[in-house]
Amino acid sequence: MDGKKFDKNTLKTLVIAASLLLNCILGGASYTYYHHLAEQMNETASLQSQVSHLEDSVSDLQAQADESQPAIDDLKAQVASLTEEKNGLQTQVDTLTSQKADLQNQVDTLKAGASSGSSSGGSSSDSSSVPAAYSSSDDQSETVYVTDTGSKYHSAGCRYLKKSQIPMSLSEAKRQGYTACSVCGG
Repeated sequence: MDGKKFDKNTLKTLVIAASLLLNCILGGASYTYYHHLAEQMNETASLQSQVSHLEDSVSDLQAQADESQPAIDDLKAQVASLTEEKNGLQTQVDTLTSQKADLQNQVDTLKAGASSGSSSGGSSSDSSSVPAAYSSSDDQSETVYVTDTGSKYHSAGCRYLKKSQIPMSLSEAKRQGYTACSVCGG
């Protein structure tokens, strides 16, 4: 009987030892699992905190964008207005440039007509190239010069004609209110 008891006791001891060993193995695995699970939960909480912070930042930035939108719209309207104004001014510049070229052509035509009239010994020049104001009387045939800004008319070579000199008949200069220069006498 002792052999059976020994076998039963040995078997009980072996079962208890196996149970303890299994418990230790499973307990260590459980601890590792729970420890890993706790680390993941901490990391998840940290990530959720970062997400919450980023969401707050996005909300703040959206509020700033919403506050800035009226100013942006106003600036866009100003840019459109200034662009329109610039285009209008460019049109005026183009028109004035064209008018200047036309006037220069007229001046060149008048100069050419005046020089051909004086070189032919006083014979009459083509009436289509010289305006009537230059051809009918002494005042109209005498050429004087005015400046862009002055109120006097001048003779050719007057020192006051350095910056600008616009040819005009004497009668036209008088008609427009110009008076004779005190230096050259007009």
